Amino acid sequence: EGWCTPSFRDYSGNDSVGWCAPLTGELRNLEQLSSSDQAKYNKHRQNNEFAKKYRDFTGAEWLSMFPRSRPRNNMHRADFFGQEHSITTRETQFQELPLESELDNISRDYETSNRTDGEELPFQAYRGESRTAIITLKAVSCAPRAFEIKVDGENFLSGAEVDHILSLAKAQNLARSQVGQERGGTNPTRTSFNTWLYREASPVVDAVFRRVADALQIDEALLRQREPHERPDWPESRNSLAEAIQLVHYDVGQEYTAHHDFGYPKNIDGDHPSRWANFLMYLNGNMKGGETSFPRWRNADTSGSMNVKPEKGKAVLFYMLLPDGNLDDLTQHAALPIQQGEKWLANLWIW
Repeated sequence: EGWCTPSFRDYSGNDSVGWCAPLTGELRNLEQLSSSDQAKYNKHRQNNEFAKKYRDFTGAEWLSMFPRSRPRNNMHRADFFGQEHSITTRETQFQELPLESELDNISRDYETSNRTDGEELPFQAYRGESRTAIITLKAVSCAPRAFEIKVDGENFLSGAEVDHILSLAKAQNLARSQVGQERGGTNPTRTSFNTWLYREASPVVDAVFRRVADALQIDEALLRQREPHERPDWPESRNSLAEAIQLVHYDVGQEYTAHHDFGYPKNIDGDHPSRWANFLMYLNGNMKGGETSFPRWRNADTSGSMNVKPEKGKAVLFYMLLPDGNLDDLTQHAALPIQQGEKWLANLWIW
């Protein structure tokens, strides 16, 4: 064939694919390949050919493996700055917190219970008089596709909900944040500390998950372990599409340099698992620095980064996949260093 692509090693996870000596570039006879390596070679060659056509047609790099299916869930459009989407939700905000004795870990029956029209929500007395709220998503970026999210014109999380989440976070032992698939150790690109908060931690956290599902316009059952009779259109797995909430704390000088939240494919499977969206919630403001910066965003006015300033209860959604299934390189983002004060935030990743 007359050529060698070293990047194939990354996808195969094998230092010697069989058709190319990785250190010297010496070509080998394709006939010497095993049937397994021959299949890998053909798959990567097909992917490279598609990547060239994709780049010519879109101007963007193909970061996935071909063929790849489109995302199965709804994706809000961001055709122009300021474009808005409105959704009615029954998961209204907690304006006050129930007694501590009422906020024990929720039962499995509670978590899987469906909300029927006309049914009073749990802890309605603490949620205010209104039985519904309007979630508004406003496009703050078209490339990448990103939105700021409000509930009845206010930030996505109420002050009471933020205080409750912070109290749960501070009751746990925070550990040094890790990067990618690493286990243990530290990485100088990410100097924050974090812990994890599961949906069943309390009824308040469960309500946040349900409101996130409404904002995404997907079934809340997809964001938890499902019963056998639920969502038969997802037969391959009953696991939650959502990770636990990652609660992250940054002190003065701490940061997370520019990175992607998705992982690159490590095999030849076109439909390799990948994070689909990040629902980012800020738990405090009043710090200096600490913005979430998107250095690769595209617009007609500036070549500078898009910087999102933290506010208590503020939420931002960005999709890490494009509608065609490709990984969105423009979602690269950074947590800028804290110059004064501290920063708390919550990442909710959905696959």
